[in-house]
Amino acid sequence: MIQIEADAGKLESNHPALGIHSDAREALADLLEAVEPREDADAADRVRTVLEKVRVRIEAQDLTLEQQVLDAVREALPDAAPSFWDMTILAYWAWSAFDARRPNTMHSAQGAGGLGYAFPAAIGAAAADPTKPVLAVSGDGGAMYSIAELATARQYDLPLTWLIVDDGGYGILREYMTGAFGETTGTELARPDFVALAESFGVPAVRTGPESLAADLSKALAAPGPSVVVLPALLRMFEPTHL
Repeated sequence: MIQIEADAGKLESNHPALGIHSDAREALADLLEAVEPREDADAADRVRTVLEKVRVRIEAQDLTLEQQVLDAVREALPDAAPSFWDMTILAYWAWSAFDARRPNTMHSAQGAGGLGYAFPAAIGAAAADPTKPVLAVSGDGGAMYSIAELATARQYDLPLTWLIVDDGGYGILREYMTGAFGETTGTELARPDFVALAESFGVPAVRTGPESLAADLSKALAAPGPSVVVLPALLRMFEPTHL
C-alpha cells in the first residue's frame, strides 16, 4: 500500500504502507513525470464487461424511477453549468453515475458528512460567475440547513436553481437503518411546503414529478435569477456492491 498524505501524523495510522509525506497535487505531478505510459490492448474489452455486469445488476433491482430522475437532471443541465450535490440519495446515485463527459462541473461533500452543503456552495459559484446557471440538489432534510439563504439568492438575483427531492425525511439514513435493524429512529421529518416557502421569499417555485422534471428543470435553469423545483419522490439506493 502506498499512502500520500499532507499530514505526516496520519501516515500509516491505519495500515502499514509506503508513506509519502506530500501534498497530493505535488506527488501526483511527480508521478506523471516518472511513470511511463503503458498501453493495454484489452482495457476496452474489460471495461465493456464490467459495464455490462453493472447494467444487468441494476436492471434486476427495479430502480427505473431513480435512473429516470437522474436522466432528467442530465438532460436539463447545460454541459458547462456547475452543480452542487448534498448528502441525499439522488447525489449518491450521481456520485456513481452522473456524466464523466462533464469534467470539473459536479461538486459535493461526499464522505465529509456535509449535510446542508449544496445550496450555500452553489450560491458561491453563482456569485463568482453569474454568466452561467448553477444547480443545487438537496433532500428535504438537507434543504432545511440553509433555507434562509433563499433570501441571499433573491437579494443578489443569482442565477441559481435549487432542486429539492422531498421524501419526507432523511432518506439515506432510513435505508441504512432499515437494512441494518429492520426499523428506523428519528428519520421522519416535519417540513414546510417548500414551494410556498420559496415564493414567500419572492423566489419562483414549482412542484414537479418524474415525467415533467426535465422540462421544469430546464425552464428554471433558463430563467434569470433564483428558482426552486420541488420533486416529491421516494428514491432508493442500489444494493451495496461490497456485499
